[in-house]
Amino acid sequence: MKRVFLMLAALAAVGFASSLELDRPLPVYGTDDLLQYDDGTAYWLTWGGTYRGTWFDVEDFIPGAPGWLTYESELWFYHHADRPWDTASFYCELWNGGVGAPTDQLDQTSVTAVHYAPCYADYGDGIATDLQFWVIINSEMSAGGWPSVLGDNTPNSTDHSFFSDDFVVWEPWVIQGPTANDYFIRSEGDPEALSETTWGAIKGMYN
Repeated sequence: MKRVFLMLAALAAVGFASSLELDRPLPVYGTDDLLQYDDGTAYWLTWGGTYRGTWFDVEDFIPGAPGWLTYESELWFYHHADRPWDTASFYCELWNGGVGAPTDQLDQTSVTAVHYAPCYADYGDGIATDLQFWVIINSEMSAGGWPSVLGDNTPNSTDHSFFSDDFVVWEPWVIQGPTANDYFIRSEGDPEALSETTWGAIKGMYN
């Protein structure tokens, strides 16, 4: 039991060391068509990990969905004067894969981050993903993990936001634990192969 506690404390320390609490909480708005694990209020910014990603399970939002056709990924960043970026450029990557790690790359799009505003990787007519997929910030163009992504202050019931320096070992982004807080990384799209009528009915059930 003591070993487990120490391991969780070490993970939290890693996540905290490369994170900074905002001077005040900030609202981050969304739309009905977004998959998002964040709670809509930003408390933190973080630059920890060369790669930072959110693992999505479509069935968390739409039980029984046949798939997901994503039109864009939405990401929110914050440029703090005490933690200046060495670059605003990054790669937004889309991968299939379960909670353990991303496995199959579907797209890599170069994006320029902006301060406290939505940034998008646009997929045109859409990219079909598996029911479990990842949206990843690849900060290889930076010397220090920039740009810094926003995060909420609410641990999820299951880890969904992770960081990695080698793309092999993925650690949950834990601020106060025991499970991960969530990055402001979101996915916009439609359940694959569902008619507009069915999609509208599903949205009505969850609004």
